[in-house]
Amino acid sequence: MNRDKDTITYQQFFFLIIQTQLGVGVLSLPYIMHNSVHSDGWISVLLAGLLLQGVLFGYIMLFKRFKSRNILDIAGLLFGKKIGKLITLFYILYFISVGSLILVLYARVVDRWILPNTPNWVICALLVVAGIYLSVDGLKILARFYTLVTPLVILLVLLVSYTLKDANIYYIFPIGQAGVKNIVIGSKDAILSMLGFEIILLTFPMVSGTNRQKFKAVSYANLFITLLYTYLVVVSFIYFSPEEIKILPEPLLYILKSYTFKIIERTDLLFLSLWIFLVFTSFGSYLFLAAETGTKLFNNKKHRRLVYYFAFIIFGISFLPEFDIQFIDYMSSYIPKTSFIFILFPAFMLIVSFLFKKSEQGCEANDPNS
Repeated sequence: MNRDKDTITYQQFFFLIIQTQLGVGVLSLPYIMHNSVHSDGWISVLLAGLLLQGVLFGYIMLFKRFKSRNILDIAGLLFGKKIGKLITLFYILYFISVGSLILVLYARVVDRWILPNTPNWVICALLVVAGIYLSVDGLKILARFYTLVTPLVILLVLLVSYTLKDANIYYIFPIGQAGVKNIVIGSKDAILSMLGFEIILLTFPMVSGTNRQKFKAVSYANLFITLLYTYLVVVSFIYFSPEEIKILPEPLLYILKSYTFKIIERTDLLFLSLWIFLVFTSFGSYLFLAAETGTKLFNNKKHRRLVYYFAFIIFGISFLPEFDIQFIDYMSSYIPKTSFIFILFPAFMLIVSFLFKKSEQGCEANDPNS
């Protein structure tokens, strides 16, 4: 990566984070949270945002000790080159896995709601080609495009808000009936729907501005996603009764499907058309992350070439559910759970750096190759 060419502003950093987080999970989040915590699921989403803020603060503390390094560089400095390469390999596998999951879930939703007669491989191929086009030219192009499409989120919120006229606020009462323990446990499911903030780990050194400005951008992004997700969950909870929502895997689409306007007959399709942009940006981010991580593992092999390689691998993985339909359930279950390791690993690195008093300056001074 050309560092000067790919440096972005901290304002663009904000849009980069939220567009990576918004994606497939937004449709099924109300269903997941209701099955987990019932009508108190929105409290778990707020709690998840609070817990994530603590995780993000840990990231900032780590980058404060290694100002010009990303997570892969820091792993090499703390644990040595061989272990650093192994950690890099795991992160590549993780980014490819999440990209594959996004692709498979996207194809399933499009197949069910828009194009039931189109083969899934065609639906997947279109997103993969678009993802390549988006991520092949580097971080600055990603950030500019994400800034451009973010106003679409406002349209999504307006569409959903229109349905509030038929909502019943009493569906979420009594508040707190699930109990504190279940609300805390339920926040785990909400965190998994907020995945995407890991992009901070690789792009933080490529953002211009002070650490304070970057931390503000990260915090505002987390606040934005937390409030947006909480709002969407609350709208779903007060529109459908508790008995109805438990059988609707994408409640937001079912809400919108019941509304028509003079010039728009299928509001749900309009919503999905906007949602596809969110999936597109999220998928493009993970393809970019996989390729960028690959440049570290394969000794600065061309980023562009790695985008093509990894896109081909992800596209190949998307065929697996065609042979075993349960493969989607395996992916949906295990990949998000595994993500906790990669989310929390920087916290472990921070502890190691404190215990052994290691920082960027100290490691470089002791490295004869630096």
